[in-house]
Amino acid sequence: MTAQADLVRKQALARLDKEAAVHRSNHQNVHARRYVVSNPALGGIEVVLIVKGSNLQLWCEARAIDGPAARALGGEGRPGSETYSEPGKYGRHSALKTMDRLHRGDAWRFVPKTVGELATILDAVKGAR
Repeated sequence: MTAQADLVRKQALARLDKEAAVHRSNHQNVHARRYVVSNPALGGIEVVLIVKGSNLQLWCEARAIDGPAARALGGEGRPGSETYSEPGKYGRHSALKTMDRLHRGDAWRFVPKTVGELATILDAVKGAR
Protein backbone atom coordinates (compact mmCIF):
# COMPACT_ATOMS: atom_id res chain seq x y z
CA MET A 1 0.00 0.00 0.00
CA THR A 2 1.38 3.41 -0.93
CA ALA A 3 1.85 6.11 1.70
CA GLN A 4 -1.04 8.11 0.19
CA ALA A 5 -3.38 5.11 0.20
CA ASP A 6 -2.44 4.33 3.80
CA LEU A 7 -3.17 7.94 4.78
CA VAL A 8 -6.62 7.76 3.14
CA ARG A 9 -7.31 4.47 4.94
CA LYS A 10 -6.26 5.85 8.32
CA GLN A 11 -8.32 9.02 7.85
CA ALA A 12 -11.39 7.01 6.79
CA LEU A 13 -11.14 4.77 9.85
CA ALA A 14 -10.56 7.69 12.21
CA ARG A 15 -13.47 9.68 10.85
CA LEU A 16 -15.96 6.81 10.78
CA ASP A 17 -14.87 5.53 14.19
CA LYS A 18 -15.64 9.04 15.50
CA GLU A 19 -18.76 9.96 13.52
CA ALA A 20 -20.55 6.68 12.79
CA ALA A 21 -21.89 3.69 14.70
CA VAL A 22 -20.53 0.22 14.19
CA HIS A 23 -23.04 -1.83 12.21
CA ARG A 24 -24.85 -4.52 14.21
CA SER A 25 -22.96 -7.20 12.24
CA ASN A 26 -19.68 -5.69 13.51
CA HIS A 27 -16.45 -5.43 11.56
CA GLN A 28 -14.96 -8.19 9.45
CA ASN A 29 -11.77 -9.57 10.97
CA VAL A 30 -9.48 -8.86 8.05
CA HIS A 31 -10.45 -6.52 5.24
CA ALA A 32 -13.68 -4.68 6.03
CA ARG A 33 -15.23 -2.36 8.58
CA ARG A 34 -19.00 -1.92 8.68
CA TYR A 35 -20.73 1.25 9.84
CA VAL A 36 -24.03 3.10 9.95
CA VAL A 37 -23.69 6.81 9.17
CA SER A 38 -26.37 9.20 10.36
CA ASN A 39 -28.03 11.30 7.66
CA PRO A 40 -30.65 13.79 8.95
CA ALA A 41 -32.93 13.35 5.93
CA LEU A 42 -32.56 9.58 5.47
CA GLY A 43 -31.73 8.09 8.86
CA GLY A 44 -28.97 5.50 9.04
CA ILE A 45 -26.96 4.84 5.88
CA GLU A 46 -24.96 1.62 5.69
CA VAL A 47 -21.30 2.14 4.76
CA VAL A 48 -18.55 -0.45 4.37
CA LEU A 49 -14.82 0.30 4.09
CA ILE A 50 -12.84 -2.41 2.32
CA VAL A 51 -9.09 -2.49 1.88
CA LYS A 52 -8.46 -4.46 -1.28
CA GLY A 53 -4.99 -4.48 -2.74
CA SER A 54 -3.52 -1.01 -2.52
CA ASN A 55 -6.83 0.85 -2.56
CA LEU A 56 -9.58 1.64 -0.11
CA GLN A 57 -13.11 1.02 -1.34
CA LEU A 58 -16.02 2.80 0.27
CA TRP A 59 -19.44 1.27 -0.38
CA CYS A 60 -22.66 3.03 0.60
CA GLU A 61 -26.35 2.69 -0.07
CA ALA A 62 -27.34 4.33 -3.35
CA ARG A 63 -30.12 6.32 -1.65
CA ALA A 64 -27.48 8.37 0.19
CA ILE A 65 -26.27 10.27 -2.89
CA ASP A 66 -28.11 11.03 -6.12
CA GLY A 67 -26.67 9.69 -9.35
CA PRO A 68 -25.08 12.80 -10.89
CA ALA A 69 -23.47 13.81 -7.59
CA ALA A 70 -22.15 10.31 -6.92
CA ARG A 71 -20.68 10.01 -10.42
CA ALA A 72 -19.07 13.46 -10.06
CA LEU A 73 -17.39 12.13 -6.92
CA GLY A 74 -16.06 9.11 -8.82
CA GLY A 75 -18.76 6.69 -7.73
CA GLU A 76 -19.50 3.50 -9.62
CA GLY A 77 -23.13 2.42 -9.48
CA ARG A 78 -23.56 -1.19 -8.38
CA PRO A 79 -27.18 -2.31 -8.80
CA GLY A 80 -28.69 -4.77 -6.37
CA SER A 81 -29.61 -6.98 -9.32
CA GLU A 82 -25.95 -8.02 -9.66
CA THR A 83 -25.98 -9.63 -6.22
CA TYR A 84 -26.85 -13.18 -7.30
CA SER A 85 -27.01 -12.69 -11.06
CA GLU A 86 -24.86 -15.81 -11.60
CA PRO A 87 -25.94 -19.00 -9.83
CA GLY A 88 -23.74 -19.73 -6.84
CA LYS A 89 -21.89 -16.41 -7.15
CA TYR A 90 -22.47 -13.47 -4.81
CA GLY A 91 -21.29 -10.82 -7.29
CA ARG A 92 -20.07 -8.31 -4.67
CA HIS A 93 -17.49 -8.21 -1.91
CA SER A 94 -18.38 -10.81 0.72
CA ALA A 95 -18.19 -8.19 3.49
CA LEU A 96 -21.54 -6.84 2.25
CA LYS A 97 -23.38 -10.13 2.87
CA THR A 98 -24.15 -9.31 6.51
CA MET A 99 -25.48 -5.83 5.78
CA ASP A 100 -29.23 -5.28 5.96
CA ARG A 101 -29.62 -3.08 2.87
CA LEU A 102 -26.22 -3.17 1.14
CA HIS A 103 -26.47 -6.96 0.88
CA ARG A 104 -28.93 -6.83 -2.03
CA GLY A 105 -29.68 -3.13 -2.48
CA ASP A 106 -28.37 -0.64 -4.98
CA ALA A 107 -25.02 0.82 -3.95
CA TRP A 108 -22.27 3.24 -4.86
CA ARG A 109 -18.66 2.11 -4.75
CA PHE A 110 -15.97 4.77 -4.40
CA VAL A 111 -12.18 4.47 -4.49
CA PRO A 112 -10.97 7.76 -2.98
CA LYS A 113 -7.37 8.57 -3.83
CA THR A 114 -6.91 11.56 -1.49
CA VAL A 115 -8.07 12.60 1.96
CA GLY A 116 -9.95 15.48 0.29
CA GLU A 117 -11.89 13.09 -1.97
CA LEU A 118 -12.68 10.90 1.01
CA ALA A 119 -13.96 13.87 3.05
CA THR A 120 -16.19 15.05 0.20
CA ILE A 121 -17.69 11.56 -0.25
CA LEU A 122 -18.34 11.11 3.48
CA ASP A 123 -19.89 14.58 3.70
CA ALA A 124 -22.23 13.64 0.84
CA VAL A 125 -23.22 10.38 2.57
CA LYS A 126 -23.98 12.35 5.72
CA GLY A 127 -26.17 14.77 3.74
CA ALA A 128 -23.84 17.68 4.46
CA ARG A 129 -23.26 18.47 0.81
